[in-house]
Amino acid sequence: MFVQTTESKAAAAVRIGAGLALRKRAELLELLRPCFARTEPWLQAGKYLRAVMRELPELNGWSIARDAGDRAPDKTQRLLNHARWDTVAAMGAVRRFAVAGLEEAARRGGRRRGHLVIGAIDETGQEKQGTATAGVKRQYLGCAGRVANGINTVHLGVRPGKDRARAGRRPAVDPG
Repeated sequence: MFVQTTESKAAAAVRIGAGLALRKRAELLELLRPCFARTEPWLQAGKYLRAVMRELPELNGWSIARDAGDRAPDKTQRLLNHARWDTVAAMGAVRRFAVAGLEEAARRGGRRRGHLVIGAIDETGQEKQGTATAGVKRQYLGCAGRVANGINTVHLGVRPGKDRARAGRRPAVDPG
């Protein structure tokens, strides 16, 4: 990272922020380690995580592969479509990581315990024509109203609040 400024406080803040981001990414990756049956997919997940957390001009299989140092998007495609990993445990690890981060932010902001920042998570499907985009597979897409090629993305909106959000939980299905 290159920052040019004459103001030492701004430069120090950028260095501290970048260091914190690196530490938090490493912390999340360690929490995800037990979710993978093998080391290689876990290492690829780390590369994928780094790429999606960066502000790449385009976020597609080829740009992620370039950022990860891979020649082609094959390794990421294998990770997302075929690797053996416990998705429920991974969702739980990400949920715990996010809630801990929100609690930490609330404490830094002077909020008492129990007065947390609330995050609302929305899972959205997007139909895709081909199979070249990372994570594309045949699945039910609500936006299409049918089974089709597509990807799911998750969005997080954050606001101050008093109640603890159950981040990352799947909605309850009414059996009737």
